[in-house]
Amino acid sequence: MKRLLAPLALMLCAQAHAADAPTAAPATTSASTAAPATDLAPAASRTPLGDFSLRTLEGKKARLSDARGKVVLVSFWATWCQPCKQELPFLDALAKKYADKGLVVWAINTDGPKTLADVRRVLSTRGLTLPVLLDDDGAVAGRLNPRVAMPLSIYVDRAGRRALEHEGYAPGDEAAIEQRLVALLAEAAPTP
Repeated sequence: MKRLLAPLALMLCAQAHAADAPTAAPATTSASTAAPATDLAPAASRTPLGDFSLRTLEGKKARLSDARGKVVLVSFWATWCQPCKQELPFLDALAKKYADKGLVVWAINTDGPKTLADVRRVLSTRGLTLPVLLDDDGAVAGRLNPRVAMPLSIYVDRAGRRALEHEGYAPGDEAAIEQRLVALLAEAAPTP
């Protein structure tokens, strides 16, 4: 009986979290339904992502509000997630390519403190240098990624508003990801 109730409880939790989500939130896409930059929410309907802060792998503090005026791509990932590990090198390349245009890419790891060595190994074996933020207690993921989709990318505009969520990654998604970012980078910065 417990085996039958556990999946039901998880499904109800996911529905409860979905019911708490803002109604004006932009649509979520998935790897199988990747679309071009036109799937970004119109600027007028975007909702603030809400501030958060996490420590980086190097022990520094990263706060979303400190990136205001920049486009931020937040990507939730885990060491056990193969599509996540496939996507990381591409995200690293984007971070380098568009840094001078105002792009910040944050790879938020959700593994927990016991797997820190695994996180470092994933980065070092792939030669990655993008900022990795550690969500050790799962508080940020619980708020922004309650369904625990992996990977989950949240596109944040220069005003700190959620422009799009994209679940999953498959080879071939790169063009759509880059188009979305280029479109967000082309938008005017908010006035102070």
